[in-house]
Amino acid sequence: MLGAHQRKSIEAAIRETCNIRNWSLLAFNVRTNHVHTVVVANREPELVLTAFKANATRQLREDNLWQHGFSPWARKGSKRRLWNEKSVANALDYVLYSQGDDLPDFDK
Repeated sequence: MLGAHQRKSIEAAIRETCNIRNWSLLAFNVRTNHVHTVVVANREPELVLTAFKANATRQLREDNLWQHGFSPWARKGSKRRLWNEKSVANALDYVLYSQGDDLPDFDK
């Protein structure tokens, strides 16, 4: 389960990855056990997902928030292409408003 500090570290890594690669981050939602993003990128979705996972793991380790020898991520992940404005709008709504209540900013 990802605590508040881990979620903030992951958020920073996602933002940095998008900034460095000139990708447009339209929305994201870092939950306790998964992450949703909506991104405009000039790469295949598989490469975007791999970059996010790798950079988020690196950031977690640099922040001393992940000490395990294994990855915090599942092997797979959703990599949907959004081909039109309606699908982008639906994805934005899902990521921003359909994930449940906001998560607290404190770790237990």
